[in-house]
Amino acid sequence: MFDINEHLSASTPAPGDLEVLQRFLNLHQHAADGSTLDPPLEMVRNFLVDRGLLAPEERFTRSDRETYLDLRRALRGLIDADEGEPLAPADAEIIDRLGVEAGLHPHFHAEREPTLEPRGEGVAAAFGRIVAIAFVASFDGTFEHLKLCASEDCRAVFFDRSKNHSGRWCSMETCGNRAKVRAWRQRQRVTS
Repeated sequence: MFDINEHLSASTPAPGDLEVLQRFLNLHQHAADGSTLDPPLEMVRNFLVDRGLLAPEERFTRSDRETYLDLRRALRGLIDADEGEPLAPADAEIIDRLGVEAGLHPHFHAEREPTLEPRGEGVAAAFGRIVAIAFVASFDGTFEHLKLCASEDCRAVFFDRSKNHSGRWCSMETCGNRAKVRAWRQRQRVTS
């Protein structure tokens, strides 16, 4: 049947609030054949509730799930943009629109770094908090450490802790090893 997952690679999770963003971007479901599917509505809702982004009594609709999928795609586009690809205007519009709908405003704290806080409530505020995490991380330099796994079979978001920020796989033990084996087999075919 289905194996429901929140892919957090074998690598260490992102620090602080960035881990929430990383997990948000990695929600998925596995089919029996091993393929990766978009997460069902309840999985997204449960994630938001479990992380304190959405009150348990709040409704989460099919339309909200579609907004989740749009935001996830746009933020993954932002990660690609951080790696040199241009950010698609449609992705920028989605991120901006959800930030505005949440009524994000700056909040300075005596004990910690400034944050962006949503003024609204419900699903709009939950998505706004995700946008705020990405926004703040882009200023403190941690967002550039988020990368998409180079494995076409995986594409999980991971936090690159390598010294020169050259990590390519979410896990060297799984995705990196598979890539090396494929490359070796390809070389063997060419030399045979």
